[in-house]
Amino acid sequence: MADAARIAHLQGLEAHLRTHLRGQDHVIARAAAVFTRGELGLARPDRPRGVFLAVGPTGTGKTELVLLAARYLFGEDRARRFDLSEYQRTDAVERLLGADASDSGGIGRAATGVSPRVWLFDELEKAHPKVLDLFIQLLEPGHITLATGEVVSLKDDYVAFTSNIGASEAMRMARSSMASIEQAVLRRVAEALRPEILARVPDQLVFARLTPDVQREIAGLHLANEVARLKSVGFDLEVSREALEFLIREGFHPQLGARPLRQTIERQLQDTVVRGLFASGVGAGRVIFDPTINSLALIHR
Repeated sequence: MADAARIAHLQGLEAHLRTHLRGQDHVIARAAAVFTRGELGLARPDRPRGVFLAVGPTGTGKTELVLLAARYLFGEDRARRFDLSEYQRTDAVERLLGADASDSGGIGRAATGVSPRVWLFDELEKAHPKVLDLFIQLLEPGHITLATGEVVSLKDDYVAFTSNIGASEAMRMARSSMASIEQAVLRRVAEALRPEILARVPDQLVFARLTPDVQREIAGLHLANEVARLKSVGFDLEVSREALEFLIREGFHPQLGARPLRQTIERQLQDTVVRGLFASGVGAGRVIFDPTINSLALIHR
């Protein structure tokens, strides 16, 4: 039985995710429930504590949700992330489990430190078919044998998959209800993935495309984070509304979602600081949009 402090911490997970993730309120409660059930010992003991698949358009927060939950619940360095686009060749399983008795493979090397761990496998649809066979065993009975002979158990861990399956359907259905989008995306998932895999993934979360309003909210979050970081290293900035709108225009990408926004904001603010330092030796002040150069400029206070 979890103590009162642990229960209170678990109760705060959903609010934490909502604070840091925008436009996906419809999946946050379900994702938080996966971790809550596992941490309260309600999951079956012969499988990982929790398993889910996050699908939908790129740049909508699928990976970020997993990393946010892992950091909130367990601290840093508990997430074990694999980009499955790097495991498309026929040697993919050997790279994961090891090629011989002296090689523990990527999974063996990652299975270090205390548990629970959160295993994150991005871009599931790109993995070699033999890797999908491996996941069937990994999910049930919840352990895997490495080339060294060592058995890695995931029964105290969480497993999350992400995929862009159904992304094109979600993007095309911009005017449809979320329920209709979920049905269309999950039909596509069922067509693309083997039933043996889906039967072992009880929670399948469909992420929504990001509306312009949500993009603006996300831009505000990224901007606040970068301004705070730059202030911590000695560059105090105040960003005007016009500058924010410029950053949104520059960073918005209808197909890539919010991912380019953070990169654009960080690059543009850092470049503005550099220009200020080179021009006057001061890298602090008010950041404005200067239409004469179609870029940001720094006005010293």
